[in-house]
Amino acid sequence: MRINDTNYGFYSYQKQLNRKNTENITKKSSSSSAEVEISSRGKEISQAAMSEQAQRQKRVQELKQQINNGTYQVDSKKVAEKMIDFWK
Repeated sequence: MRINDTNYGFYSYQKQLNRKNTENITKKSSSSSAEVEISSRGKEISQAAMSEQAQRQKRVQELKQQINNGTYQVDSKKVAEKMIDFWK
């Protein structure tokens, strides 16, 4: 009679469960592949957004250059109008 190995059956059962889980994960990851296709309208929107971003970057560079040169003029009327609009 062996008293020391009372948990032997449990460990072999646990190993079997781990093996099944590993096989299921491997099957799921190898069989699942997704393809994404962007519509022509989606591509147009993306290109328009990129174009706007390029124009914005150009404008920011121009403003930075004006600030560095000391030629940037602040329109105080526009600033005041925006502040009033914000607080209304």
